Amino acid sequence: MVSNSDIRLLTKVAVLYYENHLSHQEIARRLGVSRQTIGRLLQRSGEAGIVRIEIDSPLFHVSELELKLEQAFDLLEVVVVSPPINSQDAIKRAIGQAAAEFLQRRVRNGDILGVASSTTIDQCAVRLKPAHLPNLTVVSLNGSGPRSPSPTHSESIAHQVGKALGGETVLLPAPTFVDRADIKQSLLSDSNIAEILQLAYRANIAVVGIGPISEQGSPFQQGFVDRELLATLKRENCVGEICGHAYDLNGDICSPELSARAIGIELSSLRTKELSVAVAGGLHKLDAIWGALHGRYVNVLITDEETAQGLLKRKNQRESSDKFP
Repeated sequence: MVSNSDIRLLTKVAVLYYENHLSHQEIARRLGVSRQTIGRLLQRSGEAGIVRIEIDSPLFHVSELELKLEQAFDLLEVVVVSPPINSQDAIKRAIGQAAAEFLQRRVRNGDILGVASSTTIDQCAVRLKPAHLPNLTVVSLNGSGPRSPSPTHSESIAHQVGKALGGETVLLPAPTFVDRADIKQSLLSDSNIAEILQLAYRANIAVVGIGPISEQGSPFQQGFVDRELLATLKRENCVGEICGHAYDLNGDICSPELSARAIGIELSSLRTKELSVAVAGGLHKLDAIWGALHGRYVNVLITDEETAQGLLKRKNQRESSDKFP
């Protein structure tokens, strides 16, 4: 029960704080109490219904969706964008902008930032604002194939990111895929390539794209996976690909053959990163993103609203079916 004298004091504190914008210290000095007391009184003013905080923003529902996804998949952060039109290009541009803003908020001088090849990461790279982080190191997480068009070329993406953020760029001078596993092993025995890969493993922040196992995926588009291998990957229940490694809905690696030809970091290393950031969207990638989340390869997801809703809907359906078999 709140007495009239309590209401008077709670109201006065609320008016001084919310209407007159005085600090806790200023109110405490004015009323002759401690700062801790002011904090408790403000909390009580909310509990008593004297203060009601209303968030009036067109992005309120998006923020709620982000929080729900963070809780559902135990992620450090989720950023959800609402592109103006529902096209792949618009989704990539919107996610790229959000990823650029995320990196400029989270990357610090002294970090090692690993970036993979991805058309969406390219959209991030070109939208980064100039910064001065001279002790930042930007390193490629995977190779760049000669058949890759420039927007997905990991070397050009890493160079663009390093240039924008004012750090040092270290490139991986190797293709994305090679024809045979023995060629990969030969390349990895090169001291220069091995040293750069070790730096990639040491990166505390990794930014990766997520590709579907389909004709829309980069390995197929770039000619590293033919129709026969694509059919095999589908038979093996592969749904997604990160840095050349294919995995299933549970996040388990499902094509050792493809991994044996991919030059880049192993997916398991992404679980050790301080920030492992996936930038990917579009309903055609829903299974691929789901598998990446269940494999715990990423702890930050930047995606579009429709895909975010699809992930949350599937999660809720799976939990409901577990409760009521």
